[in-house]
Amino acid sequence: MRDSIIITALGNFHKVDLEDIRHFFGADVPRHIRKSEFVEKLGAFIVERPREWLGNMLERDLRLLLTLVEAGPEVPVTMEYPDYPTVLETVGLLRTDVSNEDYKEIWVPKEVYDIVSPHIATVIAEREEDGAFEMERAAFGYLNLYGVMTVDEFYEKMLSYNEWAGRWDVESFTRRLAASPVFKLCRIDLDGEPCVAAPGIYEPSKIISGRKDYPDLGGFRDFTPEQAIEAGSGSPEFVFGLGSEEGKSLVEMLLNLGYSGKELVLEEHDIWMNSQMIWGDDATEEIFGCVSDRQDDIETFEDYNACMEIVAAYANSLPKWLLKGYSPNEANCLKVILQSEDEPTMDLIRRNPYMSLYIPPVQGDEPCPCGSGLSYRLCHGRNLN
Repeated sequence: MRDSIIITALGNFHKVDLEDIRHFFGADVPRHIRKSEFVEKLGAFIVERPREWLGNMLERDLRLLLTLVEAGPEVPVTMEYPDYPTVLETVGLLRTDVSNEDYKEIWVPKEVYDIVSPHIATVIAEREEDGAFEMERAAFGYLNLYGVMTVDEFYEKMLSYNEWAGRWDVESFTRRLAASPVFKLCRIDLDGEPCVAAPGIYEPSKIISGRKDYPDLGGFRDFTPEQAIEAGSGSPEFVFGLGSEEGKSLVEMLLNLGYSGKELVLEEHDIWMNSQMIWGDDATEEIFGCVSDRQDDIETFEDYNACMEIVAAYANSLPKWLLKGYSPNEANCLKVILQSEDEPTMDLIRRNPYMSLYIPPVQGDEPCPCGSGLSYRLCHGRNLN
C-alpha cells in the first residue's frame, strides 16, 4: 500500500489529526503507536472495511460521493464553493481543483472509486431507512436555528425530536447521537464548557459574547422537530422559512428575476447566513446581492425598491443566532432596515437641491453615508448622481 494515494493523503496529517480521523471514521486503530504504523493501519481500515466507515459519514458526503461515482473515476464534476468542505475532501479521499475562483472541480480517484462504488448506494439506502439521515437533519437543524449551544441544551432539543420520531428508547438514542457524525463534527469547547456549533461558524465565542447584549430574551425559542428537520435539510445549502408569507414573496421575486434550480437555493441560503449580522458590513450588503446582481433587469427604481423590501422582510423573519433563535421581528432588534425615500433628509433635498451639496463625495463602490450597509451606487447614489 505504500504507493497508495490513501496512504499518501493520511501521511500528510499530524498524529493528533490522524486520531481525529480515526475517531470520525470509527476505525479500531490503537492510539499509542508510531505515526507510520498508525497511517498503515488506518489506510488498511479504509481499504478493507468501506461499509463501516461509509456508515459513519455525513449524508452530504455520501450523496456527493454517489454523484462522483456515477460520473466515473477521475471524472471532474463542477460545483459551487460551499460554506465548508466535505470530510472526504478534507481527508484527501476526494480530489479538487480550486484554481477557478467562481467554482471548483471535484472527482473521485480510481483507487477510492474501486473501494466505495460497490457499497455507496446500499449504505445511503440503509441510512435513509433506519432514520440516521433524519436524525442528522434534525441535529443540523437545531444547530442552524440556534447557532451555538451547550451539549446539554443540544441533547435536550434532540430528545424532544426523538420523542416525536418514536424510533429509539432514550438510552439507544443517546448512544447513537454521541456517535453521530454531526456531533463529532460540531463538538467544541468554549471556556472549558462542552458545546456544539453550526457548521460554518468559525467564531462561536463571538455569538456567545454577543448574546449578552440581549439579556431579556431568556431561553432559546422553541421550534418543532419538523421545523428543525426543515432547517437541517439540503446540506450544505440550508434554507428556512420559505413557507411563510415573507418566504413565499421572496421565492416569487427570485423566480421573477430569473433565478432557478441550484442558483435559487444558493441565494435563499446566502440571505439566511448573511442576515445573521455577525460578519460585518460586507455580509449585510450581501443580503441584497440577489437584487443588485439583477438590477439591469429591473425596469423602475420603484420595482427595485420593492425587491429590496421583500428581501429585508424575509431576513427579518428568520431565526438569528445572536437572538437564540428568535427573529428580529419577534425580538424587535437586529432588524434589516432600508433607508426610506421619505426620510426627512431626502425630503429636504427635494425641496432644496442645494442640500445635496452637504453630502460628502463618495465613490460608487464605497459604503453609502446613510449607513444602510449598501454601496453608494446601489443606494442613495442611484438618485443623487
